[in-house]
Amino acid sequence: MGRYLISFLRSCGSELAVVAAACGQGIPDTQCYEADVRDGDKVRSAFHDFKPNHIYHLAAVSSAELSWKSPRLTYEVNVFGTLNVFDAAMSLPSPARILNVSTSQVYAPSNSALNEASATAPDNPYAASKAMAEFLRVQYRKHSDGGVVTARSFNHTGPGQSPTFVLSSIARQFAEIEAGLREPKLVLGNIHVKRDFTDVRDVVRAYSLLLQKGSVNEIYNVCSGRAWSIGEIIEEFESISGRKVEIESHSDKRRTGETEEVHGDPAKIRAVTGWEPAVPFRTTLQDLLNYWRTATRELGDGKSLEHPMISTPLVSK
Repeated sequence: MGRYLISFLRSCGSELAVVAAACGQGIPDTQCYEADVRDGDKVRSAFHDFKPNHIYHLAAVSSAELSWKSPRLTYEVNVFGTLNVFDAAMSLPSPARILNVSTSQVYAPSNSALNEASATAPDNPYAASKAMAEFLRVQYRKHSDGGVVTARSFNHTGPGQSPTFVLSSIARQFAEIEAGLREPKLVLGNIHVKRDFTDVRDVVRAYSLLLQKGSVNEIYNVCSGRAWSIGEIIEEFESISGRKVEIESHSDKRRTGETEEVHGDPAKIRAVTGWEPAVPFRTTLQDLLNYWRTATRELGDGKSLEHPMISTPLVSK
């Protein structure tokens, strides 16, 4: 997400800086302040030096699985780290406007499309920490400048995504099958679950528009409004690749109590910003597969593959 957002904002002529726990994370030609979000003094120092108008708060422990293993770390980063970002932004002479990136996982299971008024019931430490972070905006309601706009993001994907995420994992396995590195069989969990996917390149547009046009203290779904089952997505990959595959379902890849279908209602963000997903889903899958085709060839040539990821606040002017 971070590198796509950097690319998009640069194309808009923004002056950018990244606040990262460790600089040198594959962020070329971008000013970088080294500060862990858990260190409020360093975050404040970075913000006061750069004096941003906008802050895209992406820093998070963003894995539900990891959050179960390290709940304390999850709350320290996602809740207290967010508080540090908000406090630093609001302490500026001209308080910055902040986009707080939350998650659709805060919602309770529902058979209908989820909108911003739908019930919340987070069922893992990651989701709970994100729900808590959303409530931090109450401290800044009386500020005449700056303020917090919250994006509840549903699933998103695109070229370069880590194979720990399901669509990137599927694309990687197809690329390895094409290269003759594995038999035509996919190892997956539950292929019947349905999720709402959006291309990362559309998501960064949504984030930018929300900071420009969204209302402070409001929450907006960032989603396509349509759910795809993993089985349907595999069929799309088969069509793109021209390869038929078998499915091997492993219980250790299934999540206990997993909701069968999750999809959002994007009406609110559409009405306020005019945003619509522009990248066709098939194009997203094609680009994801092409990324892994290239990566598989490079690995075969002995090159190391990096997944540059930025899980940090991104500030801009």
